[in-house]
Amino acid sequence: MDNLENKKRLEHIYNQLVHIANGNFSYQIERTDQNDALEALTFLVNSTTEELRDAFLHQGFIKLHNSYEMVVQLYFELDNKGQILRTNPKVEALLNFKEGTLNGCPFAQFLEKRSQRGWKKLLKAAPKDKIWELTLELSFSERSGLLLPAHCHVIYFPEHREKNGTFMVTCFELVKYNGTDQGFLQKKLKKQLQAHGLLPRPEKTETHILHAMDMENLRKAERYIMDNLDMPLPSIRELAHICNTNEYKFKKGFKELFGMTAFQYQKHERLRKAHILIEHSNKTILAIARTVGFKKGNHFTREFKKRYGYTPSQLRKRSK
Repeated sequence: MDNLENKKRLEHIYNQLVHIANGNFSYQIERTDQNDALEALTFLVNSTTEELRDAFLHQGFIKLHNSYEMVVQLYFELDNKGQILRTNPKVEALLNFKEGTLNGCPFAQFLEKRSQRGWKKLLKAAPKDKIWELTLELSFSERSGLLLPAHCHVIYFPEHREKNGTFMVTCFELVKYNGTDQGFLQKKLKKQLQAHGLLPRPEKTETHILHAMDMENLRKAERYIMDNLDMPLPSIRELAHICNTNEYKFKKGFKELFGMTAFQYQKHERLRKAHILIEHSNKTILAIARTVGFKKGNHFTREFKKRYGYTPSQLRKRSK
């Protein structure tokens, strides 16, 4: 534990925990080839971070108080050699660099090693005489050493008149936002427009208010689903019985509380757990599929790609 490498690994774990304490679940700790207690702790911290991020994203989906709804955009403008021309301020804030210090630096300098190799291959192979675009996943290296994985959309514009070729790299990540409640402002504006006849007034619809006891009962079904992801979903009648309610109230209440049906929720959680296990464990993909309740590997792969946009095998390759 006293060698320099282990001290650095401990520092990364500490920095990650500080980010978690501050409500920022965007970062990950880079994995090593070590097979020791620190690597096990790294795995647990990364898994916990991902679980917390997904939990808050789900909370944002159903519009609970203090949910995570702010999408932070990272924007890089690069020259045709991959040097940074300018960025938006959020880039420096998230990567922990002083304002203006990134301009003129190679874009690859701020990527972790695997992403650096991929980016350099892209620069070498990509055509320079036409417009092209693609979406890929890159991991940025934050100043203290933590990783910031991000989905990036790259667009290249070739040389035009006196302007050299340029790259536009746009990345999106979700973090906690403590600013103005945009949802409240939008609702207020909508009401004002409706009052002046500029928008039609909403039609009266049936509403169903969930009381504390209703939510507590529905949470029983949620816990049952989470504890039995490898098992087939019980019938609506059985789930309603678990919640001490009838089928109609269960179906209506569950969708109102979680934003989806019980079947959709089970599939959502199965795929989420599978994503974490593929990324952070050495189990085979087929074993993981069976762990989360998919009997056939091709069915699992199809549903996984539909949800995330890439296959389990592609995720495993990126995670090594």
